[in-house]
Amino acid sequence: MDIETALNRLLIAVGALLFVGAMALIVAPGAGSALPFGNEVIFLIGALGAVTGFGVARRRLKGEIEETVTPDPERPAGNPMPGEDVDRMLYEMTHLRQGVNENREHLEERLENLAIAVIRNREDCSVEEARRVIDAGEWTDNEQAASFFQGERTAAQEAGLSESLLSGTDDAAAFENRFRETVEELIRVGDVDVSHSVEVETEDDRSFLDRLLGRSGDDGDEDDAVESNWNEANSSIPTFQTSEPFEDVALQHTNRWLGVTAFALVAVGIGTVTFSPGLMLAGTVGVAYTIYARVSAVPRTEGLVVEREFDVDEPEPGDLVEVTLTVRNESGSMLPDLRLIDAVPDSFVVTDGVPRLHTALQAGAQAQIEYTVRVERGEYEWPLLVVARDFSGGVERTSLVTPDAGMRVIPPLRVTNDVPVRAQTTQYAGDVDTKQGGSGLEFYSVRDYRPGDPMNRINWKQVASTGELATIDFRQEKAATVTILFDTRQSAYISAGPDEPHAVDHSVHAASDVFGALYDQGNLVGVAAFDTVPCWYAPGAGSEHLENARMLFAQHPALSPRPPERQDHESQYIDPMTHVRRRLPSTSQIFLFSPLADDYAAEVARRLDSEGHLVTVISPDVTVDETVGQRLTRIERTARVRYLRERGIRVLDWDPDERLSLEIQKAQTRWA
Repeated sequence: MDIETALNRLLIAVGALLFVGAMALIVAPGAGSALPFGNEVIFLIGALGAVTGFGVARRRLKGEIEETVTPDPERPAGNPMPGEDVDRMLYEMTHLRQGVNENREHLEERLENLAIAVIRNREDCSVEEARRVIDAGEWTDNEQAASFFQGERTAAQEAGLSESLLSGTDDAAAFENRFRETVEELIRVGDVDVSHSVEVETEDDRSFLDRLLGRSGDDGDEDDAVESNWNEANSSIPTFQTSEPFEDVALQHTNRWLGVTAFALVAVGIGTVTFSPGLMLAGTVGVAYTIYARVSAVPRTEGLVVEREFDVDEPEPGDLVEVTLTVRNESGSMLPDLRLIDAVPDSFVVTDGVPRLHTALQAGAQAQIEYTVRVERGEYEWPLLVVARDFSGGVERTSLVTPDAGMRVIPPLRVTNDVPVRAQTTQYAGDVDTKQGGSGLEFYSVRDYRPGDPMNRINWKQVASTGELATIDFRQEKAATVTILFDTRQSAYISAGPDEPHAVDHSVHAASDVFGALYDQGNLVGVAAFDTVPCWYAPGAGSEHLENARMLFAQHPALSPRPPERQDHESQYIDPMTHVRRRLPSTSQIFLFSPLADDYAAEVARRLDSEGHLVTVISPDVTVDETVGQRLTRIERTARVRYLRERGIRVLDWDPDERLSLEIQKAQTRWA
């Protein structure tokens, strides 16, 4: 016999005795004199019961009802927006008074580096000359913006205690105003277009912190930020990863009846001490409810049969798929309180319907859930979260039920249009025109005949007119070696809005089409990514190579729709490009897909170009301009694009709302 069963039986026995005793005292008030012990013992028992009741009441007031907190699959997982770090620093400085000195130094350094880049681009000068112009305030007529880089800080300011702070004025707010003014002036001086910003849905009544953290106005505690994984952030379930068709997660008492138990003990105790039969009887009613909550049947969920169906058999990334979930109760008993939540993968976005249901199921009955999701690349099997309670709500069982049906989303690698490659070729035949003569289609030159030249290339007209043999050479067409390189670091997983695809998704979607086009042109194409997870697939050809590439786009962890786990590299820094440089062929061209969210990505393109690789950067622009941090990030990215173009590196500044094939056609004219 377990402890739970023994406690239930003891509580039933005590409750029955108290109920009988109270009824006896009501019917025969003098029955108390027939007890084998004195009033002192009765008083002691009553006092002990009352004290125990007050203890239970205190526990109820201090504690909470223990229930499973379910996830919010309707809510987009969310990715950080460009400039969010800047806005957070300003908020900490002005509202929370945290990290004033550290944040100020970081923002000043970041803005100064940007100003140097803008001045260098405008004046076509060196770094030293740009720094002199900034220090002298000659770069703008705006005195407030010019003074941002000219002020000298006192010792108190260096310690984080500025004179204005000590005098009671708002120095941090003044810094924020000067910072905003300087950013706007750099946008004007740098001639950065901020008119094509992506519209981000916002609510007018949201506070600045709500907008900063991506919350709606009624999200509750202001200290709780929206994490990238809704499964972990908004649920008490530690993980939804399970390899079993059925898994019991927890069985717990919800403490819903703890207050009733406290009332029952106090009433019975006081009624016993004061010899008040009515109060004792009232307490026994509470005991009866407590007993009912304890002895109610524990809900069983092993008998639930779950079937999941999709309206599309082989979806592609970005497709809308309708999901139908059928739950049937074959346990043989009723489930009076059942909450069903489909644990939709984080990389999916629910676009219609609700993947949850609160219902009751008789034995043999069934219920359905229907919703629509926008799917993303990968292979998925996800469980249904089942939270079942008994009639009293006092006991709760949490389970994960995983149906057999899974989903496989693989990019098609379709050919949309030709992709321009340059004359960095291999010995294999392809579509790249070279400056060498040989076999081909386009006339190149006429040369003297050499023994062994094929008969179909002899210039018979010259033989007829002069009697001398000559051979016609055609322009040779050879294959290019191309490596599609992805920036899949944590900083690349940024998006223009809470429910918008992040930059890595845009890159992989576009690159799958680029891969198909390059392959169709006869080139040797490979795939690589620089991240904490090594990714390398050597350039090659053939149907098997193409199929392996499709699976790599869908399954490789470095190209996952979810960002990589944060790792601490402070003690040992590892360059993400190390494994790529070791394997990259010296003759390979590079198509680099990166949002250019930081200087490292631009430096990768520059270093590869300096090593002799012909680099083309395709950069999805996911920047917006609602806040000062977002506007700063936009002009920083513009400066990186200009920096690369100044060095002769092709950069396709791509708006993801436009078709990449059309953008490539426009760029070809400029590159030519």
